[in-house]
Amino acid sequence: MTEIEIIRMISGKFPRSDQQLNKLFECDAELLRIGEQIWGLSMDEFSPGEDFFTSDQPRVLGANLAVATLSDLFAAGVEPRFFMHSLSVPKTVSSFFLKELTDGIQSVLGQARCFLCGGDLGTADTWRYCGFAMGPVGAAAPITRKLAGTSKTLWITGQLGDANLAVLNQTSTPAFELRLREAELIRKYANGCIDTSGGLMDALWTLHLLNPQLQINLHAEKIPFAHALRAYPLPPGIPLEAALVGGAGEYELLFATPDDLSSTARAGLESMDITAIADLSINATPGLFICRNNEPLRAMTTPPPCPREIESITEYVHAVAGFAANLFKG
Repeated sequence: MTEIEIIRMISGKFPRSDQQLNKLFECDAELLRIGEQIWGLSMDEFSPGEDFFTSDQPRVLGANLAVATLSDLFAAGVEPRFFMHSLSVPKTVSSFFLKELTDGIQSVLGQARCFLCGGDLGTADTWRYCGFAMGPVGAAAPITRKLAGTSKTLWITGQLGDANLAVLNQTSTPAFELRLREAELIRKYANGCIDTSGGLMDALWTLHLLNPQLQINLHAEKIPFAHALRAYPLPPGIPLEAALVGGAGEYELLFATPDDLSSTARAGLESMDITAIADLSINATPGLFICRNNEPLRAMTTPPPCPREIESITEYVHAVAGFAANLFKG
């Protein structure tokens, strides 16, 4: 069974609260009306086997775990306020590892003014981490993955590809950016958002499935690849765009803005290295299309390979490389 099928099967067993505002898969966070406010809640589990996070730099690992947990709230227009976590580590774990990991988590929560309320500790053969965060919606309304008919442009924060490059090279996972200032602008201007926890193409595919009435044109030449990726001599047969297809995401924010976005707002986004990479249209052939220099390459008609459904990392790399070559090379 695929991940989506498993989630649908489990969720179907439980009644949905009439205080919950979002449907299944509609938002990066779960949206609940609590009293007079709308709150967002999100929980994620991480492990080295499924998420490709390395632990040779435990402070970076801790910070990345916190950033990855909070990014779902940012994508929903939520201001993080409270945090809980569960950590499992080997019985032989060193005090140095625990101190550095905790310092990394604390550094991110401190910047976000989000408070740790408690959690749980267990043992396992390797580390596992589960983060839970919640907070009130800071925008006029929650931001979901459902794009309004006025949506015109898709933007991406930061640069892409270095997390997947680290997996390919078996090197340390890069430090993820905490997008606090960007989240403020997203709450102000966006009418749809998703994070890239599973890579850019996975995020785009999800937006396509939830907005089948839209034509999404991704402009390949506008994608902001990480400098480390552009400088790296990739092995033969692995195109640069494979780093967008791989499932190791950078937890950047992919968001839509309406067609009446002012030139001042656009300049403000661009000044923070936020890049417009796709345009949206409701009066055209629906689908997700790859373009280069305004010339169509092809439509994306299947989801990217899922690392949870392929047995070995070697097979997965081959699947990702083939998918990217077929999609981006025309």
